[in-house]
Amino acid sequence: MRLTKFKVTNYRNVLDSGWINTTDVTAFVGQNEAGKSNLFEALYCLNPYVDGATYDDAEDWPVDDWKGRKDARGKIVCQAYFVLGSEEIASLFKSARTTIDAADGAEATVTPAAVKLPESLNLYASRHYGYGTGCYIHEAEKQGLDPKKVSAWGRANLPKFVLIQDYNFSGNQVELDQLRQRWDRAGRENRHQLSIEDQTILIVLDLAQIDIDDFVEKGETADGRTIRQFDKRAASAYLTQQFQRLWTQKKVKFDIDIDGPTLNIFAEDEAIGFPVRLYRRSTGFRWYVSFAWKFTHASDGEFENCILLLEEPGVHLHYSGQRDLLRVFDNLSEKNTILYTTHLASMVDQANPERVRIIETKDNHVAVNHGVVSSQAAPMAVIEASLGLTPDLSGMLGSRRVLIVEGGTDALILNKLSGLLRNGGKTSLSDQVYLWPAATSTRAPMYAAFAIGQRWDAGVLLDSDEAGLVAKKKISEMDLKELAASDGYEFRVLTLREAAGIKKTDVAIEDLFPDDFFRECVNRAYGVAIRTEDLPVDGTTLISKRVETVLKTRHGRTLDKKLVLTEMLKQFDSWSKLSDLPKGTTASAEKLFKAINGAFKIEETATKPA
Repeated sequence: MRLTKFKVTNYRNVLDSGWINTTDVTAFVGQNEAGKSNLFEALYCLNPYVDGATYDDAEDWPVDDWKGRKDARGKIVCQAYFVLGSEEIASLFKSARTTIDAADGAEATVTPAAVKLPESLNLYASRHYGYGTGCYIHEAEKQGLDPKKVSAWGRANLPKFVLIQDYNFSGNQVELDQLRQRWDRAGRENRHQLSIEDQTILIVLDLAQIDIDDFVEKGETADGRTIRQFDKRAASAYLTQQFQRLWTQKKVKFDIDIDGPTLNIFAEDEAIGFPVRLYRRSTGFRWYVSFAWKFTHASDGEFENCILLLEEPGVHLHYSGQRDLLRVFDNLSEKNTILYTTHLASMVDQANPERVRIIETKDNHVAVNHGVVSSQAAPMAVIEASLGLTPDLSGMLGSRRVLIVEGGTDALILNKLSGLLRNGGKTSLSDQVYLWPAATSTRAPMYAAFAIGQRWDAGVLLDSDEAGLVAKKKISEMDLKELAASDGYEFRVLTLREAAGIKKTDVAIEDLFPDDFFRECVNRAYGVAIRTEDLPVDGTTLISKRVETVLKTRHGRTLDKKLVLTEMLKQFDSWSKLSDLPKGTTASAEKLFKAINGAFKIEETATKPA
């Protein structure tokens, strides 16, 4: 079951968020106090993994509508839609069929002849002030479903929401008898009212299937303490195993040590081989520990069918740890939905702009933008930093025609060829067009979304290979061209094969040159002697891939285009006129520049030879 969209109303500074579409991983970007936490806390209460979380009109009703608080009971706070999988649809129809009273007074399930289950179905869930969560299917009766049974099935199967927003888990020692007293005072049903520290320790005990009352009592006798040793060893092994599934940077072993009523947690790096108390580890590491154990607890150790609500994850991690965390999110998204807030540029995945939701404040209330565009400076600073833009550069780009290319190599090659064609009296790239490298094709859609959001006169040039086609498809699915057209401006998507008229199935920037030119540059870069007849003729037509195949199979080397580019630059430096260019390059480059200029409606810039 997947969360597809949700809406929050009448909650703190959220009067009406509007429907917020979610993806498997969704990033909420906004400044502090914008309302990101309010959205997450309202959504969390729909089905919290710690029982007891609810809405309190004395605390949560919008302060600027305080008079309306008297009528708060029954007012809706959060509503959401979940798409059901085929197995869930079958389970729902099995459990929630309409029943009728049979002649003998017993109940009988209505089973229409040749019932065909729907291929897709959405479950609607909502929660109001003063009430629990209800679940519904649109026109349930018409589909032979009992609404009450649907609601019961929904509450039993709705994914648990895991909210992690406080990272102050210290890892200090805990007196279990005192923890039991604090829990008793709060009420065993009110675990959510305990401190994050206490909640986390209770999670550790739950994961080890240890009852705190039993554990404390065992510590009062010699035999009990001996049995407890096995309990804590089992807990240590299990927590280590689960943590390692989420933390890939290095291997760590945990040891849950208990002496009398005192519990300590030790963490031992495999490389060092010596245990260190958890409170002495970094804040980032302790956050990861808390995240891993809470997630393990909420998913019963299976890491599936949970919705993770993470506030500022990775804020205490190194850059490499933040990128690693994004990869963890991608892996988890196969079985879970992840929503997270961030103000870190490194936590915005440039390859997936469709994941970004910008949180703004308008008249002190939350407003949500889908995409990477905002009229407010604070959230846009995050997006601009993730794209490597300074405010000055952003302004410069916005005043020009911008063509996004896949990387710096593309920009360098195109600028060099344009200069040679201009000096040779041929059509070159217009000076009005600025080439903006996107680092890789996977990041090009993010750059495209940003350019359209800023209402730039822009376009993108993609390789005609598998990666380029994926980027083109993603841009198409985001309806970027349609968005631009609706606002009266244009966004162009060009591909190298069509624009340059190259007669190959797959085309990358190096295919503007003849195959022999690239092959010879590889030979010089690697000190090898790959011949034309050595290149495979089946599969891709990309010269780089064909050469790499030979380089790997015959020489055990991996192609590094940076090394090849170094050799290409040496050749570039020796080119001063069109006749220096490899055969066929001038024609392909001129056709490409004509296509780019034409896409931007710029007249041809052919000049007299210098």
